[in-house]
Amino acid sequence: MTRDLWVYGIALLGGYGAYFTTSQLFSQYVTTDRHFDPSAGGLLSALILLAGIPGSVLGGHLADRSTNLRMFVVGPLVTVAALLALIPVAPNILLWPLGIGIGFFLIFGFAAWLAVPSRVSNIRAEHIGSATGLMLTLAAIGGFFIPIIFGHLVPHTSYGAGWVFLAVVSAALALVGLKGGNPVTAGSP
Repeated sequence: MTRDLWVYGIALLGGYGAYFTTSQLFSQYVTTDRHFDPSAGGLLSALILLAGIPGSVLGGHLADRSTNLRMFVVGPLVTVAALLALIPVAPNILLWPLGIGIGFFLIFGFAAWLAVPSRVSNIRAEHIGSATGLMLTLAAIGGFFIPIIFGHLVPHTSYGAGWVFLAVVSAALALVGLKGGNPVTAGSP
């Protein structure tokens, strides 16, 4: 059902925008506000991206074996939102696992999310590219607008307010995914 493509596309919009923002601006935040050495800040940003490698493999593997695909999309996005909300109050040493967790869980859920066209919407193979393109377009809206909003918010408030904004928008849009379907199994109505 194409409705699910829209639902899941919107569900990732916030998380994708937050992930893009974090991967690009976390280094600047930890060096300016938390007084990390610039090389440590760069390493932290790199680890956010690298954490997605095991996240994608594990997320895809588990999602392929589950009839509750929704859980493997929404759950990781809500986890990312919770990790983002902790950034302003976490001690410096915890910024490492928070950043790595954000990278791991976003891509963990993204791997499951990519299965929606075939497993949930039952899109025929020759239309998977178009269906995935629709979902990616919706997510890319977040990748464009959310960093812009973050960039305007932080100078007028603080980085703390920016991280909370990312957490709220990620969680709110992730919850839209609860309206999405799950894979139809043999014998289901």
